Amino acid sequence: MNVVLITGASRGLGAAVARILAEMDTAVVLNARSAKPLYELMAEIEANGGMALALPGDVGQLDTCRWLVAETIETFGRLDAIIHNAAVIDPIAPIAEADPQAWQTAVSVNLLGPVWLTQAALPHLRRQQGRVISVSSGAADYGIPGWGAYCATKGALNQFSRVLAEEEERVTAVAVRPGVVDTVMQNEIREKGATGMTVQAHSRFMEMHEQGNLLPPEKPGRAIALLALRAPREWNGRFLSWDDPDIATLNS
Repeated sequence: MNVVLITGASRGLGAAVARILAEMDTAVVLNARSAKPLYELMAEIEANGGMALALPGDVGQLDTCRWLVAETIETFGRLDAIIHNAAVIDPIAPIAEADPQAWQTAVSVNLLGPVWLTQAALPHLRRQQGRVISVSSGAADYGIPGWGAYCATKGALNQFSRVLAEEEERVTAVAVRPGVVDTVMQNEIREKGATGMTVQAHSRFMEMHEQGNLLPPEKPGRAIALLALRAPREWNGRFLSWDDPDIATLNS
């Protein structure tokens, strides 16, 4: 049985990926800072016949990243893939006005956490010829006013994935753009963006919500689950959109 570690798994996209992987006969290791919903998800998966391990903790801390891998190996004896899904959108503010501490937190969670967790996991991923799937964003490729920290860290995450692909001969690294998903992060954008973003940028997200154009988490969630289990070596280093036709071929 494959074992996949998912960060940011307590809700939204991460929880959807975990449920889909469990249905695909995969043991899932669930990480997030919020313990209660994480344990509730573990109980739900187990009640449906799946295997899950809840490990609450902040991936913005080096010790937590090392502990997550150690507990995974202690429990399951292997690790086949990591899905770097945990991320924060704060600070939503112009660069000139943003809180430096909030920037530091964003860098720790969105970038350093994936780096540290991957470092700890690499010996085990190499053994399984495993995969590192980084949940990125379209914001990695263009600037959104008020999103300096998020854009910068997602762009850096893509570069981390590309360099990892060049360095590791037995591990496949892929970054994926999940689209604009109906999650708690979108709530934050709508609530905080009115003061931290330009009117034009904020209005775009408000209109997407009002018009029902946000994606349900299960749609990109299935694409991410398929990548974690089946992304071929030839895709190493790619940055894919969740609806890329190539990903659909993995479902067969």
